[in-house]
Order: sequence, then C-alpha cells, then structure tokens
Amino acid sequence: MICRDDAITLLTLMYRNIPTNLITGFLGTGKTTTILHLLSQAPVGQRWAVLVNEFGRIGVDGDLIQAEAVDHAEVFVEEVAGGCLCCVGSAGMQVGLNRLIQSSKPDRILIEPTGLGHPAQLIEQLTGPYYDEVLDLRATIGLVDARMLNDPRYTSHPNFQDQLHLADVLIGNKLDCYTDADRSAFYSLVNAQGSAKKAAAMVAHGNLKQAYLDEPRLERIALFPEAHAFNTDTHHHHHGHEPPAGDWHRIEGAADGFYTASWTLPTDALFDPACVRQIMVFSGVVRMKGFLPSSHGHMRINATQSEWSEEALEQQMNPRIEMIGTDPLDWRAIEQQLRGCVENAC
Repeated sequence: MICRDDAITLLTLMYRNIPTNLITGFLGTGKTTTILHLLSQAPVGQRWAVLVNEFGRIGVDGDLIQAEAVDHAEVFVEEVAGGCLCCVGSAGMQVGLNRLIQSSKPDRILIEPTGLGHPAQLIEQLTGPYYDEVLDLRATIGLVDARMLNDPRYTSHPNFQDQLHLADVLIGNKLDCYTDADRSAFYSLVNAQGSAKKAAAMVAHGNLKQAYLDEPRLERIALFPEAHAFNTDTHHHHHGHEPPAGDWHRIEGAADGFYTASWTLPTDALFDPACVRQIMVFSGVVRMKGFLPSSHGHMRINATQSEWSEEALEQQMNPRIEMIGTDPLDWRAIEQQLRGCVENAC
C-alpha cells in the first residue's frame, strides 16, 4: 500500500506545474454550467480534468459534466460527494485529486468546491508542500448571482463573503435574468473591491472567457478563515456510503446554517416535474437539483427560489435528487410529498 506522502512524492516526480483553477460560487450561481462552457473551449489535443465537490452525499454535478462532455474525449471527471474539499486535511480531496491526476495526466485542472465551501483552506492545501510543485494554481474564478446581493441570508454568510473576497476574477453570472437594479448591485460590489480583482464581468449562461483562467492568483488573507464546519447524518443504515440506485434512500447533512437531504430514487418510477416544483415553492427548500425519470423522458431538474429549469436528457441517469434549506426541514414529510409526485402513485 502506498502512503499519502509516497503518493505525493510520486506525483511530484511525474507531474509539474499543471495549470489549475478554482471555480467558486454560492448555491445556484451556475458553477457547473460555467465549467461545461469552459470545457467546450478546451484546445484540441489537451486533456482537461475536473474535480467536483457536492454538498450532499449523493452527487449530481459530476455525472452531468461527464455526460455533457461526452463529445470531448479528453475530459476527465472525479467527484467527491458528502463532504467538503475545503476542510483542512480533507482525505477525500487528496485521494480524488491524486487519482484524477494519475488517471488523466491533465493539461489543466478545474476544481468546483461545493457552493457552501470556504476556499481559503483549499487554496492553502493546493499551494502547500504536497502540491506546490505539482500544481500551478492560477486565478480563482468567483461566480455570483447579482440577484442574491440584497438577500441577507447570503450576503451575511461568512463563506459567501470570503468566496467573493478571495476571488481573483469576479463574474456576475445569469446576466440574462438581471434587472437594472441587479446590474447596479454588481457594479457596486465590484467598486467596493477596489483594485483587489484582476478582472470583473457579467455574463449569461456561464459564457466565460477562457483567458480569465490564466490570470495570476493574488495573495490575500481570508476575512473569516475558520468559518466552516461540516457534518453529515446518514439514514436507512448506509453508514456514510452512497446507497445503491434503484430504491428510496435518503441521506441528510448540515453545514454552516444550511441543511440538506439527498435521495436515490426508484428507477421504475415516473415523476411529475410540476408536482416536484410545488415542493420547491412551498417547503422552504432554497436549492434543488437532480435527475428524474418522467413520462416525457429523463429530466434534469435545476432550481433556486428565483428560477426553475427542466432539461430533457439524451443520456439516462440514475434517478436522484438533492434539496437544501436555510432552516431545519422535515425531510420525512418532504419525502412523502416527493413520493406523491410519482405518477399513478397510490
């Protein structure tokens, strides 16, 4: 068995200065969409790798990126679910990143921490003694939905504030949804940062210039360096391991004042997306995403309190869904509502 130090030494001998970027942003800012856009711009012949972290134990984004990037043969994806890459000494991050580097031999790495992640500890880890010669950590891209900038649930959150503070490039995503007031709020945010950013822009649909990735990383100190704690609770006796697909399994977790439940769902059930949307509207859920089979085919659900998206999938995914709330929610009751969204359910 190779210990962690030996594995890092082996990486250092084989790989040097791989360009690496963090793509950060709070819940629902469009990190995955942005990464998909960046992957579509990858130069021909280059091998790009993506490390994805999910708040919930049952991952969604990693499979989506892998499926959407199917036309790009040189894209490799590794997912770390049910924890936080940002936690000091995260074994999941190190194992996932080491495996990704060794399996893909990448020309560039994109890292997507969970929306509730605090980037300071992750930056420290990626520039520390284990990875300082393996990785060339460049600009951190910080995404923000300007519609959030008047919501104290987000703006008062230390992780939200440090995601913005530690970003080298600040992007107001979802420009197509902005009002004049939203655009003004983003301009005010940029002006408040002064000269602390290498670049700032507003874009729609994650349409980010690849050139931003090669902006240099600026050294700065986090505003709230210790502002992150994570814990998960598993239900249905899975003891922290992702349950198999094909039946109802729920796993709950909590971090920094947010609460989550993730489900694997039956493969033979057909869900009514309109019914699922009502759960989003009335239950106190602020973020929902997942893959649902329906009578209209397999659907990707992606929602915040201000928007709902249903997208038909060409490739069948194992059914699953993740929900996040800012308050403790009755996940058992919400599961009963979700079960009631199965078409022809008794």
